[in-house]
Amino acid sequence: MTRWRRLPGALWLLYFALRNGVRAVYYLGMIPPAWAEEGLHGPWTYLGVAALIWALAFGAAAGFWWRSGSPAARWILGGMLLYQVHIWAHRLFLMRSPFIAGSHGFALLISLLTLLLTIGALGGIPWPRRGA
Repeated sequence: MTRWRRLPGALWLLYFALRNGVRAVYYLGMIPPAWAEEGLHGPWTYLGVAALIWALAFGAAAGFWWRSGSPAARWILGGMLLYQVHIWAHRLFLMRSPFIAGSHGFALLISLLTLLLTIGALGGIPWPRRGA
């Protein structure tokens, strides 16, 4: 697979890196002072550090995918699955509101679509070959 055919997958992973990077800045710098005035408190440091770690992981995955392609696909798919598990753990244990409770079905749909789009952007699931 040429590098240009790996471009959609690299851009998809870079999107997640940038999204989590912005989220890290938001959680670590902007939310706590603004929301503390409203009486809302949360584990902002945890959320910011977790988003920063995911930003770095997705940035590394994008570079790894761009450089090596198919050998990295299984690791990247596993990482995306772990990311979705982390999002759901966060959603179920840290987020409490009637809106969150009522939107689990939609969030599940988005999680499944994210996994499917990742598989598509990486060119399918790389199954090990028998007898190779």
